[in-house]
Amino acid sequence: MYRDLIGKLRKQNGYTFIDGILQLSVFIIFAQIMVLIMWSLYTTEKKVTDPQEVEWGLFIQYVEAYLNNVDSIMVQKSQPGIRFIKEGEEFDVEYASNVIRKQKNRLGNEPLLLNVQALKVSMEGQNITFFVTFFNGQQKEHTMYVTYSK
Repeated sequence: MYRDLIGKLRKQNGYTFIDGILQLSVFIIFAQIMVLIMWSLYTTEKKVTDPQEVEWGLFIQYVEAYLNNVDSIMVQKSQPGIRFIKEGEEFDVEYASNVIRKQKNRLGNEPLLLNVQALKVSMEGQNITFFVTFFNGQQKEHTMYVTYSK
């Protein structure tokens, strides 16, 4: 009986060193992949949930919608911004007291972007570029294409 037990134990293959190394290497690879996935999710969440990024995106989308089928457009010299005429109405998108605002026929104010330290606008052909500096030091720029009505 003792011989039968010793024989059975010798025939069984146990957990080898090679098995351990292979399993450890697979675990390390999956751990590194998980770290990369978690890091990319963190950075994406940080960008998506940043209120300033959301405000900037909404500002760009709003202004781009207005710059389609304009009659005329010009960059203002006295106050940073643009003035354009669309369907007989005059619109101003300009910087005033830490806010970029929109005015229609020089009446009222509709705030478009808050906490702005400086605004610079340049125009080349049909491209208008907004350069914005926020109070936290962050700088943004975006170029928009202007289409004219016929």
